[in-house]
Amino acid sequence: MEEESSNYLGFGLFFFLIVLIILLGSIFIFFNVRSKNTVASYEETEQIGDKLKKDKDKEFIYFKEEETISETLNILYKVPVINLKSEEANAINNELKAYTSGVKNTLQNGDLYQCYDETSDIYKTNYLDYAVYKYQEYVTLLMRESEYNCEVGFSPTNKVKSYTFNVFSGKVLSFQDLLQKYNTTLTKVIEQIRVKLNEDQTIIEEVPNIKIEETIHQLKAQETYVFYIDEFGDLLLNYVVKTNSVDYNDIIIIK
Repeated sequence: MEEESSNYLGFGLFFFLIVLIILLGSIFIFFNVRSKNTVASYEETEQIGDKLKKDKDKEFIYFKEEETISETLNILYKVPVINLKSEEANAINNELKAYTSGVKNTLQNGDLYQCYDETSDIYKTNYLDYAVYKYQEYVTLLMRESEYNCEVGFSPTNKVKSYTFNVFSGKVLSFQDLLQKYNTTLTKVIEQIRVKLNEDQTIIEEVPNIKIEETIHQLKAQETYVFYIDEFGDLLLNYVVKTNSVDYNDIIIIK
């Protein structure tokens, strides 16, 4: 009787081992195929995006006409280019060229004798700094405009702009497109900002320093606020915080 029970136990263990091997094999095959399909899909999407490039040898966003205007301050001008064959890309490229030219025209070399900074080689100018993000089929150009004055130095960002393109269609995503894509609303975003501003609030001589309502009100102006998709696929809001002292630039991940 014990021998028969032992045989049943041995058969059960053997059957369980066979089932386990089949299960592990199936899992291995599934993930191996899925991995190959993912790589193939990624390569395919890259090829589709490349078909819309105007210049195959350049990135989706690149820069041209680079010109250094201050060696000592490391300030330069350059024109961003959206490297896509679409009407929207063409229109925005014209807009970027005009905008960069306008910023460049703020340069003033005179009145250097008024400067407190003797190492400065320019008197005053606005300037731009850029960031480019690529995530799946989306590519984003982020621009921040700031000011330099040799009497007071560098000022915080006073204007931000961004453009997020779908490289498959060549279309730019609007303010509302990004909200919809991330299943959120302007109301939810405002509430998230309000919470952040209250957390960051400081009191100077018994007076709140951050102007919360004024900061939120400027959201609709879309000159001090922009949405964009970063390299991790998160939706970010870059905005300028209004204060009683010095305004400053901040970034928040929209959840």
